[in-house]
Amino acid sequence: MGYGMIITEAVMHNKKQAEEHIQWRINSGSCNFWWDNWLGVGPLSRFTNDSKRFNNTKDTPDQAIWKLNNDGHFTCSSAWNVIRDKRNKSKFNSFIWHKNIPFKASFLLWRALRGKLPTNEKLTKFGNEPAKCFCCNRFGMDTIEHIFNNGHFATYVWKSYSETAGIITNHSLLPQLIRQWWSTKLKNEAHRLLIQATPIFICWNLWKNRCASKYGGKQSNMSRVKYSIYKDNYKLMNTVFPHIRWPSNWKDFIAMGENCIHDTKVTLVMWRRPPNDWVKLNTDGSALDNPGKLGARGIIRDHRGEIILAFSTPMGEGTNNQAEIGAAIFGMTWILQLGYKNVLLEVDSQPLVDWIMAKTKPPWSVNTQVQQLKALIGQTSNFRCEHTYREANSVADSLAKQSHKITSPNIYSNSQKLPKEARAHYQLDMLEMANFRRRKIKRIKEPP
Repeated sequence: MGYGMIITEAVMHNKKQAEEHIQWRINSGSCNFWWDNWLGVGPLSRFTNDSKRFNNTKDTPDQAIWKLNNDGHFTCSSAWNVIRDKRNKSKFNSFIWHKNIPFKASFLLWRALRGKLPTNEKLTKFGNEPAKCFCCNRFGMDTIEHIFNNGHFATYVWKSYSETAGIITNHSLLPQLIRQWWSTKLKNEAHRLLIQATPIFICWNLWKNRCASKYGGKQSNMSRVKYSIYKDNYKLMNTVFPHIRWPSNWKDFIAMGENCIHDTKVTLVMWRRPPNDWVKLNTDGSALDNPGKLGARGIIRDHRGEIILAFSTPMGEGTNNQAEIGAAIFGMTWILQLGYKNVLLEVDSQPLVDWIMAKTKPPWSVNTQVQQLKALIGQTSNFRCEHTYREANSVADSLAKQSHKITSPNIYSNSQKLPKEARAHYQLDMLEMANFRRRKIKRIKEPP
């Protein structure tokens, strides 16, 4: 059997799995109506026996879309990720690794949890006599559990750090001991990193102490190990949070980590009126789930800030991005019907702004909608699209509840017809009242 035949058989073997992630974009209708997946949920042959034709854009050939990539293009790597056997991602295993924790320390714990360390316990498999451990003054076999968990030396080290951190441990097995640390309630990012790193550094320094005693002729030393664990934590926290003055003892160190707070960024935002002879369209769209039931809403106002029209409408099922674009399309359609040609579109979706202004290419799933929106924009004389924060888009945002409850569009031709909450936000915008946008940022600061 030739090499090409082997490859062909392998491809055909994985064909069914791969085809689930191919979707056709309908243009001329040249794809197979019954057997190709142009709906996005599978070929029609699975659902119905109706044989009606579906042609849309006859001059443009249909296009196969690879759904696993945003650009719709097939890649071997994405196909391999679908057909290969893989385990579910483990939160426990992911906690072993951190870009700022030395790889050698994380790798040691990874090996210890899998029983892959060269302890004397392994030598007994070759007929050697079991040797006593090198970390304790008391007798004990040189095993992974003894070195890292239930030996006299290890138990004392764990206890001195666990009690101060408020963690209750039972030393049943090493994985359970680590899990008790990593399942504790985390107060902030600094506390999270401390709780994640400390068990790794404890195991790393217990191993160093054991090897120094066995191979370096040094005596096992409790104070040296405890100080090394603190020093490793101190270096880590100074690297990640250099603006915090970390204390010089473990008790105050862990207390500060627990009580650190996230910094808050406050931005002054407000809705501003469009220039003379322009209208401003503020829109917002959302899905109850992503994907899920869609709702779109918006408001059109003149240069005095007075309402021309507002709307709230359901949009079927889809994603948040589809809802955002659908809201803009609905609003632009009304603007053109009302005869306005100078339009300022303001949305709180930065990706939508980038797609309209051609800064980035839209994903295949919304490309048709974006092209439809651009066709409407092309009918204006002057057009601008700007990003705004949600706090400055409050009228459109406040219509959200209505858009998810109704079954047909609601159109509001004056402010008195607006729902109570939307009317209140509209009046504040007329007064050009500022809002404050508060956002918790990653930066951690010392407790007050």
